[in-house]
Amino acid sequence: MSETIKQFSLTLDQVLRGESVLKNPNCEFSYHWDFEKNMGLAQLISINGTHVNITLHPLGIAGQLDFMSDMQPTKFMVNATNDESIALVEVVIYRVILDTDEKGQNPKAAIMFGMDGDTILTSAGFNEGSAAKELPPVAI
Repeated sequence: MSETIKQFSLTLDQVLRGESVLKNPNCEFSYHWDFEKNMGLAQLISINGTHVNITLHPLGIAGQLDFMSDMQPTKFMVNATNDESIALVEVVIYRVILDTDEKGQNPKAAIMFGMDGDTILTSAGFNEGSAAKELPPVAI
């Protein structure tokens, strides 16, 4: 069977650029990929347990299974922390990126926050070169 469905959590504990209102958010992702047809989708299910359900589309980069959202900047109210607290904070999600290797292993992610994507949080090991190639420059 060539179809793979995976669900996993990543902590975005690296600040690539800007200042975030979220500290080390825990993000739940999933992807469904058919390796024979080379087709599928991914999803950012939640941030700190708050459902956001953002669809990510494949980028079509050879040798990698990478996905990116294609939505307009969108406001979400999410849990401020990944613990028992009930504090909510408003965030604007500009773009979401999920990178894996060609077998769908070793996932890494980045989320661009703000109306212009001026804050970028990533999981450990996210390739900054990948971010520079995939993310548009932000006007300062």
